[in-house]
Amino acid sequence: MPIKSRGQNLLLARLPAKNAERLVARMEPVALEFEQIIYEHRAPIEFVYFPTSGAISALTVMDDDNAMEVATIGNEGMVGLSVLVADGESTNKLIVQVPGEALRMDSATLTDEAGPDTLFRRLLLKYNAAFFTQVSQSVACNGLHSVEQRCCRWLLITLDRMESNVVPLTHDFLGIMLGVRRASVTDVLGPLSEQGLIKNVRGAITIVNRKKLEKLSCECYRTVKDEFARLMA
Repeated sequence: MPIKSRGQNLLLARLPAKNAERLVARMEPVALEFEQIIYEHRAPIEFVYFPTSGAISALTVMDDDNAMEVATIGNEGMVGLSVLVADGESTNKLIVQVPGEALRMDSATLTDEAGPDTLFRRLLLKYNAAFFTQVSQSVACNGLHSVEQRCCRWLLITLDRMESNVVPLTHDFLGIMLGVRRASVTDVLGPLSEQGLIKNVRGAITIVNRKKLEKLSCECYRTVKDEFARLMA
């Protein structure tokens, strides 16, 4: 099963071909629609998803229904791992931020395939550690870094999961992801556009200068990326 950067789930691609083929045979392809809710907070997990394109946001939800993104999942990972490592309920609200496709497996099948001492289970536990790094870094980032730094980081993370340099999103949705008002998003994107780093049109942001965007971003982007590469090597 050759590893491809797009159109394939890279987590599954890390398995030997025979193992991956057996797993894929027990999955079904599904579409991921924009703003589709994969799981509600504390909802039981009936299916797990291995994205092959697009991006899914994990949101922490407050009692007043305000929410902030703590992680982004694309074709490098999966959602629904609480089936194995927790009580089978989603600790976050999962919502599609960029449309795409995924391979879906029911929870019972995942439990069956990822039995004790299996290669698949060991891989999923490594991914869980990498995912936890992203969540913990996001918590620190949201508390310590500026909205501009966080916005640049979010754009880079999402760009890594895109097939082009165009990130489809509105200011309202980006505000939800960053936990700020729409006006704050506008205040940040304006200067980035004036500096020639992005082109901001209605419903989409085109990344023009990635290197400069990385310089404006905080260290959290590189920290998470490096740690993921180390754990999943």
